Amino acid sequence: MKLIADSGSTKTDWVVLDGNNEIISFQTEGLNPFFKNSETIYKVLMSVEEIQSYKEKIKAIFFYGAGCSSTEMNNVVYQGLKKAFPQAHVHVKHDLLGASIALCGNQKGICAILGTGSNSCVFDGEKIIEEQVSLGYILGDEGAGTDIGKRLLKDYLYQTMPRHLSQELSTDYHLTKTKILQQIYQSEAPNRYLASFARWVGKRKKNEAYLRNLVEQSFQSFITTHIIKYSDYKQYTFNVVGSVAYHFQEELTKVATQYHLKIGEILQKPIEGLITYHKKN
Repeated sequence: MKLIADSGSTKTDWVVLDGNNEIISFQTEGLNPFFKNSETIYKVLMSVEEIQSYKEKIKAIFFYGAGCSSTEMNNVVYQGLKKAFPQAHVHVKHDLLGASIALCGNQKGICAILGTGSNSCVFDGEKIIEEQVSLGYILGDEGAGTDIGKRLLKDYLYQTMPRHLSQELSTDYHLTKTKILQQIYQSEAPNRYLASFARWVGKRKKNEAYLRNLVEQSFQSFITTHIIKYSDYKQYTFNVVGSVAYHFQEELTKVATQYHLKIGEILQKPIEGLITYHKKN
């Protein structure tokens, strides 16, 4: 049996495969090693009752995760998974590779993640051949939920957003300056807090030009900071996975077209593509 996982900063999708059969699927919180240590990862898995009866039968784990971009960070996840499944061969890889496989299969293309965080690369059908640096929610994450949340909260605190939206936001979240700053600078998951406001934007953007412009500006920042920096970027399709890309695909397509990008796949989750791949490999 194989255990396949796609982990973002907010949630992780898991599937157990037995040959070509999908045995069970479940979801846990995100297991980004920048925010979770090995013991926490182990405890999260041990809390999932449906996986316990398959614990000894799982012989290989393929984990694609946000934050898994260095040997040090990968080892954090590896140790947690190995403790939970001591009989399994554990493979920890970057979520960007998982996204590329899910989006492009064995075809080449520019692949990007726009979820809680953001990332991108050029994929040649087998491996990542070019990649822009990803700086996380404080210095980077352009185009992601965290960036949309930061832009919204800054406009709220600086009182530069339309007054009626400011009042709605305050009512819906019971916001104060102190509460916002505590969540961002003192909570365990500030990136998820910031990204949570993207859902609020998504529910209201249809009738609010200000919100659509805010999202488009975030996407413009992502494309100009990352995508058009790739050599010969116009020759590739532009493929994106993630909740932000999926729910804001109208705005994303509009901005991408302005930069003459050829839109390929836009998917909400990469897990289905990863299932297809690992049934064959």
